[in-house]
Amino acid sequence: MKKCASCTKDLPDAALHCVFCGAKQPPAPAVQPGLAKTAFGYSANDVLDRMGRPIPPVASGPTLAAPQRPAAPPAPAPSGFAPTAMHQVGPPQPPRPAPMAQPMPPYAPPAPPYAPPAPAPSGPPNAFVPASSANARTMFVQAPPGQPAPVPPAQPAYLSPSAPPPAMQATFVPPAPQQPIAMAVPMRSPQAPMMAIPAAQPPPYFSSSQTSRVIRPIDPWRDSLRAMMFLWGVALLAAFATPLTTSPDLVFNWKTILDGAGTARLPPLMLAAVGFLSVVVAFIPMPSAPRGLIAGLLGLGGIAVPIALVGVPPWQALAQMIGVIVLIPALIIRNDYRDSMLPRLMVTLGVIGVLAPYLVPQGGAIPLVNTFKALIHVSGTARVAPILQLGLILLVVISLLAWLPAPATGAAKVWAWFLILWSLITHVTALVIQGHLGDAISASPYNALVPWIAGGAPGLGATYLVLIGYGFAALLGRQLE
Repeated sequence: MKKCASCTKDLPDAALHCVFCGAKQPPAPAVQPGLAKTAFGYSANDVLDRMGRPIPPVASGPTLAAPQRPAAPPAPAPSGFAPTAMHQVGPPQPPRPAPMAQPMPPYAPPAPPYAPPAPAPSGPPNAFVPASSANARTMFVQAPPGQPAPVPPAQPAYLSPSAPPPAMQATFVPPAPQQPIAMAVPMRSPQAPMMAIPAAQPPPYFSSSQTSRVIRPIDPWRDSLRAMMFLWGVALLAAFATPLTTSPDLVFNWKTILDGAGTARLPPLMLAAVGFLSVVVAFIPMPSAPRGLIAGLLGLGGIAVPIALVGVPPWQALAQMIGVIVLIPALIIRNDYRDSMLPRLMVTLGVIGVLAPYLVPQGGAIPLVNTFKALIHVSGTARVAPILQLGLILLVVISLLAWLPAPATGAAKVWAWFLILWSLITHVTALVIQGHLGDAISASPYNALVPWIAGGAPGLGATYLVLIGYGFAALLGRQLE
């Protein structure tokens, strides 16, 4: 370190300017490259070179001699260098002589271990003695010198290949024949089977071998229900817009709603409400089950309101009405879910409800028998009524074909549509019998054209039966998937 000549601050030796005051500093004195000071002082080799002294040899082994380094001429001591006591070197010494290499002795193999002498072989002279562990030659025990090798014995004459083999005498004597011994074999009693094998059971009479291959449909009335609600809703609105009378004044259903008194307003109002709601629900996106529930409730409402206004009919008409309401959705379900038991049971209940009024005696006579008597005894157009009754009975009985085994459908949907349109069949038949169709239409277009759509009081209109049939079929069908 050195101090600044201006501000006396400590500066490095190589600094040319002061870092504190900026004053220029004199250059540091040059240092001899050979006498550069290290962290441990001056290099000893450089000092020896400067002094002209040889480096003492260092022996690296017993047989190698260190090469001598030629002595360099003495160099003058550098100015400003004064060797101290630690740098004093004695007078030069001659190199040490290299030690003489000693020759290695020749390799001598180790002496073999002591082995006792082998015992003399026993037996006659020149006899063959088999090798054994006692007299066998090994890598350490050799045969004694001068001992002859053993000679194998001579081969017998009968073993010579040229000598014929000696004749062999037959010494085998066959044993005397023995009588067979009869042994009684015990009879084995049959064992009972570990588990009784069940006998094959016949399949139920309502199924067949193809029932297992029937694939149940998934939501089969998703599109048909919407179409039915729209079409028959429009039909109800058209019936609502049909004039009730044309003479002496043109009267519509909405006039009855506005001018009617009390409960007389409900039938035409129900007609318009069911038709409008059917069309609206048909366009609302929703699952089939809630849509079917709404359709079924609309159909039941269209039938229940007139009954509530007029009063509960006799049990015969009520039972027949309930039977038709149950029978139509059952036949629609049976047409698609062919292996299900539920629609078969519903068909049976519906048939019982429709046929009960004809089979239960009334006044000491069976109505079905009276119907056949009327068909026989009456003549002309009076036979039409019993024929229509017998036609309905026949149609209901044919619907029992739903009990046919799957995959047969028994034409279930066909019979369902016959029941739906049965009001149209009876209405057209009545118009034809009465005659003067033009006069009837001009007098009351509503009563001549559309009563089969909305039904009477009480009545089962085709629109309400369609909504009930397809609505409850979609609702129950989702439970059968």
